[in-house]
Amino acid sequence: MRLLNGETFGGIASWRPLSHGVLSFVLGLTQANLQLTVAILTLITATACFLFAREVQRSHGTVVGVFVLSILFLFARNYIGIVFTENWGLTLGCVGLAILWRGLLTQRINLCLLGIGILSTALNTRAGLILLLPAMVIWGTWAFRSRYSLSWRFLIGGLIAVLLGFLINSLVLKVVAAPGAMPFGNFIYTLYGLVVGGNWMSIAVDHPDATTEEVYKLTFEAFRANPWMLVSGFIRAWKQFLFENYIFSSVRSLAINIVLQLLSLTALIYAFRQRQTPLGSFIIAATIGILLSLPFAPPWDDPSGRIYAATMPLFSLFPALGLAFLLQQVSSKLKLQKQFRFLVQAVTPKEPSQLLGIFGLGLVLLTLFGPIAIKLSSHPPQFAEITCPSGSEVIYFRNSRGSSIMLVADNAVKRTYVPRIRISDFKADMSQIKLPSYQELNHLDQNTNLIFALNLKNLPDDQGVWIIAPSSLIPKGNGIIAACGKLKPQGVKMGLWMPLFYADSMTLVSR
Repeated sequence: MRLLNGETFGGIASWRPLSHGVLSFVLGLTQANLQLTVAILTLITATACFLFAREVQRSHGTVVGVFVLSILFLFARNYIGIVFTENWGLTLGCVGLAILWRGLLTQRINLCLLGIGILSTALNTRAGLILLLPAMVIWGTWAFRSRYSLSWRFLIGGLIAVLLGFLINSLVLKVVAAPGAMPFGNFIYTLYGLVVGGNWMSIAVDHPDATTEEVYKLTFEAFRANPWMLVSGFIRAWKQFLFENYIFSSVRSLAINIVLQLLSLTALIYAFRQRQTPLGSFIIAATIGILLSLPFAPPWDDPSGRIYAATMPLFSLFPALGLAFLLQQVSSKLKLQKQFRFLVQAVTPKEPSQLLGIFGLGLVLLTLFGPIAIKLSSHPPQFAEITCPSGSEVIYFRNSRGSSIMLVADNAVKRTYVPRIRISDFKADMSQIKLPSYQELNHLDQNTNLIFALNLKNLPDDQGVWIIAPSSLIPKGNGIIAACGKLKPQGVKMGLWMPLFYADSMTLVSR
């Protein structure tokens, strides 16, 4: 929203500018209609997941392709309708790995390099297992070797492809973020948690007022005081990821989680036996890249595994390949009827469609130029100011269709459907969240609208506010509204809580 109003990203948005930039671009296309924006982005993500599953189907059969798509859905369902960076990271990760997968199986270097470049962009969009990128470059340099030497073409091209993702991130950050903003600005919080035996929020507990520069210093001092804590952090990350049923925690079923882990182990055993083949060596290289990256994207930073969104397609491959191996063993011993053989057989076409590559390049171009276009075309809002009664405060915000929710009586609608939320459903959800700001929202009544907005009068410093108003008070149509009321600040730490503004009156001051 800041970008749409002529400002730059600040705070958390600057840490991951690519996803927030794409969100801003689509919001601009929909005239800030958040509901429509989320629908468009969800459609793109679903298409990317399908294209990846389609590539797996072509190489290992329909059953395995559907299996991959199911795992991706079980992960993505946690973020559908939420404007987190995980969605765009998953989207780019699916397309990048799909192209890399096609290149691997057809032995086409250019496709592999394109896939690595898009995967690098995905990991810059949603940082995670970053050391997977050099692991892929090393794998390709060996897998595409000639009879007499390694593939220097792949090595040089792979390094350029990896750097491409970081270059895109740096360019977008420079254009849309405030001066001095750093990419991956929260990585130092993760590193601090690693060396003190905590997590990325440990710095907020130990030193709540520390600046980014001070966090770097505190991290180095903690490491110097006890270097073995870093080693302990490595072991702790591997232990939790591998032995505490974490890998597929997004499926929310311990039994299914264990089955997926056993299938993944089957795939690793098969890959080791086939380590001289491109597929086998790819799986081994990916495993090494994952393990080396884990301490720097530790599982304890999020119990749902969302920090691995960009590489979730790769995670889904492991149990899928294990299932494919078992199906091959079964089908070779059982004579399947002809009409069922397609379920377990590869269906590689003679000439694969170019749609996948075009779609992938389109996503990269959108990621790069979308945010830049919005920044160059946006301007500060112009509006008439008003005077509020004594004892009231005034805020100015942009009201857009599809960007607020309305609390309604239970008998007003049969079921909750955004933007109309049944009051009992809303209160049930709020009661489960223990943060003070959410407990305050639990006391709201029906026929109330909630609007998250920026105070346009204080754009450079404003971090957002929840506007609460009777539904009858809100003027019809899109435009800038001046609201008089009372501001109730919340305890703000790490930018996670927002103040609440109870509006008493509203006036449309600009369209």
